[in-house]
Amino acid sequence: MKVHDFAWQVCERTMELLEQHQHYKIADAHRKEVHATILKEVDTIIKKASEPKKDKK
Repeated sequence: MKVHDFAWQVCERTMELLEQHQHYKIADAHRKEVHATILKEVDTIIKKASEPKKDKK
């Protein structure tokens, strides 16, 4: 599975959970916008997650 496919599935599942457990209603247009944003940002998200953690003191 490609990373972008995985990101798509995580995004979709998150929206499903919001609808099921928080009673959100996400319009199709908004759903498409969120998917597009996640796919556009997935490389940046991975890079940020790969950075060494900074200690907070």
